[in-house]
Amino acid sequence: MHAFSALLDTLIAASPERRPAIEHMLLETFQRRKAVLALDLSGFTLSVRRDGILAYLCQIRRMHKLTRPLVLAHGGSVVKNEADNLLAVFDNVSDAVAAALAMAQASATEGVAPALSFSVGIDVGDILLIDQVDCFGDAVNLAYKLGEDIAQPGEVLLTRQAQSAVAADLSLSFTEMQISISGLALTAFAVTRLTALPLTESKA
Repeated sequence: MHAFSALLDTLIAASPERRPAIEHMLLETFQRRKAVLALDLSGFTLSVRRDGILAYLCQIRRMHKLTRPLVLAHGGSVVKNEADNLLAVFDNVSDAVAAALAMAQASATEGVAPALSFSVGIDVGDILLIDQVDCFGDAVNLAYKLGEDIAQPGEVLLTRQAQSAVAADLSLSFTEMQISISGLALTAFAVTRLTALPLTESKA
């Protein structure tokens, strides 16, 4: 993160003539095309008010311990956990969807009360990925919006771009919906087959 911040500071202070070269350096160093998965642990406000903050922190810890191994098992990387959110990246959308479905199944069969409930958003695109501790870009924003603001508990939502990149051999079905995010109208796709997929080699 220090190197990224230093380049941003250089860009801010640069003359107009130098800015294109510094911008190119930033993109060459940090830009990657990734599928982005944003997960939200449902029911934050209600759970805290009903059960107290310690009970909810235990829920967050359970979520971290359940989801991280599944991200890694499907070829992804956990970028960060913040409060009741998980942000992860994958080389392709199919692996991100498979991980999301595995999380949904694991949360339903964990056998610990109260049950965990996740909402997930997935998009794909060019992002700035900084040292596996943070990432920025339109795909990150849309994944967060779908996962946090639009998806219902237990729901996995994809943008049109992400849905079109899902491998056909996954045999998934989707429900199309029209939504509005911060004044932006777009089409999203809800995965309607909520069962975990077998682990496979990453697809191109």
